[in-house]
Amino acid sequence: MPIPTSEEKKLEWKNLIEQQRQSSLSVDKWCQQNQIRPSTFQYWKDKLFPKQLQKSSFNELNMKRTDAVSLQSRGVYIRIGSDCDLNLRKQLFALFAEGSC
Repeated sequence: MPIPTSEEKKLEWKNLIEQQRQSSLSVDKWCQQNQIRPSTFQYWKDKLFPKQLQKSSFNELNMKRTDAVSLQSRGVYIRIGSDCDLNLRKQLFALFAEGSC
């Protein structure tokens, strides 16, 4: 049996998702009846039909600005003051992101 192309697979999953929507069954029950793992079904549903984020999906955080930022990685601890040079701060963040400290 030939391996389906990614477009064929997408079409197959779109059809399966539509079948579940048209059934009166929950996702879990439908998946059980069709021998599909619910996590696999949800993966394809999210991939093919991503939810649009609404402005109401976000909450504004009111945080007080601190005078320093602390970084810690592999036993190295650095505290960066708010008066630290911006370029130096970017370099330090990049080093910590790489994990090369």
